[in-house]
Order: sequence, then C-alpha cells, then structure tokens
Amino acid sequence: MADAARIQTIVEAIGRLSPAERRNLARRLRVSGLLAADELATDRQRLSVAPALGVTPPPVAPVVAQVIPPPAAPPPVAAPEPQAPSASAVRLRMATPPTGSDMPAVSGRVVLGSPQHEEAPDLDPHDMAPLPGRAPERPIVIALRSADTEARDGASGVYMLHWPGHRPQSVQVRFSGRPSLEQAHYEMLETALQAVMRRLRDSQADASTARLEIYLTSDQLIDELIGEEPVADARLMTQHDRVVDLLDRFDDWRLLRTGDPQAGAG
Repeated sequence: MADAARIQTIVEAIGRLSPAERRNLARRLRVSGLLAADELATDRQRLSVAPALGVTPPPVAPVVAQVIPPPAAPPPVAAPEPQAPSASAVRLRMATPPTGSDMPAVSGRVVLGSPQHEEAPDLDPHDMAPLPGRAPERPIVIALRSADTEARDGASGVYMLHWPGHRPQSVQVRFSGRPSLEQAHYEMLETALQAVMRRLRDSQADASTARLEIYLTSDQLIDELIGEEPVADARLMTQHDRVVDLLDRFDDWRLLRTGDPQAGAG
C-alpha cells in the first residue's frame, strides 16, 4: 500500500507540471536510463496514453523498412515467328486399321482454318444463331468439296461447314500420308463430324437434338454409309464404322449427292 501511495503522489506531482515540463521529465528519464529499453510493450509511453494526465505524446520518428528490390528478371525472349499459314492449324491423331504395303497408312491429319464462331452480316432471317445450350433449329451443313491425293506437296482435301447463323467456312485437311481417294473422303467426313461434335459440346448442346445435311461427291460413299452397298475396300471398314457411329449420335442426318439433293438419307 505504501508503494501505491508513493506512486500516486508522484503521478499527482507530474499532473501539476506544464506540458513542457512533462516532456523535459520524460527526456530526463530516458537519458538517465530509468525508462528501461526492454520494458514491456504495455508499459511503453504510459504517460502519453494515460487520459488522466492529458500528456501530449512525444513525436515518434517513423520506422522505414528497407525494401530489397527483387533481382532483375531476364529480358523476355521473343518467340520465333510461326512458319505455318495464317489460318489456325490443329493436328489430330487417329487410329488406323492395319493396311497393306499397297496403301500407305494415314497416321495423322492437319486441319487448316478450323471453323470459328463468326457472325455473318447478311444472314437469312430464318438462319438465326441458336440460343446458348441449344442445337441450331435448321440443319448444320457439311459439304465435301474436293480431295487431291496426288499433289507433290502432300495429299489434302477441302470441306465446307455452314453453321446456321454463321458464315460458311472452308476447311482444308492435309493428310500426313498418301491415302486413296475413298480413304480421303472418309477422313474429311470424319474430321467434319468431329468438328461439329466439339462445337456442340462447347455450347453445351446435345448432339441428339441436331440435324445434319451432308453433301458428298461420291455415290459409292453414300451407298456404303446408308447400307445400300458393302464397303468396297475392307481396309476402310473400321473407318466406315467410326463415321456411322458419329452420324448415329445426331437426331437426323441426310447424305446428299452434290447437285442431286435426293441422293440419300439417314
């Protein structure tokens, strides 16, 4: 109790000092070491925070943290200019059935100018783009244009994809091998059907609600796909079955001979 009374007497005496005298007292206490440097944080500057004393806190020098800059990053290395055509190119790998030495296998294909979602400025008013998550109400059109299997710079083919509400787009398919004309037709059709499936999947639309119109230049291909004729080359049977499996995933599809819209239906 005696210690508490003595401290209270000191506090009352400090309270009677002027602000300048209090600052001088605090400075003298720090210099004399009576204010220990390792005091608890709760005891620091008690005079400046005691509301009964009304002491103006002494100015505190700001603490500047030294920031060490991170090491300079090496300058970015410019990527080499692509040598491919300006159109986007996507390499697709495919499984092929065993083939004989007289028919080189097609181990892959390159699709140039993959179909993109691009609106046309002058669309038919009935050809409106489908709502998100819905397949187009009008048929999606695929047309195989040509296939050149004897070109010196590599075999290739072209098909056209017309998505309702968008511009028709021509897509070039380059084959890494030397397919026969029949195999090239199957390759292009399978590539086009896979592109349609991906686009429907990207828009979260069910392929079973979509309709297709497919224009082909080969009567033989139409007859094989609708079951009117057996597959002429048994080595194409696996590829034929893959194409038929893709077709059967759609609500309705029609195979049309170019120039003859009643060539076939599925």
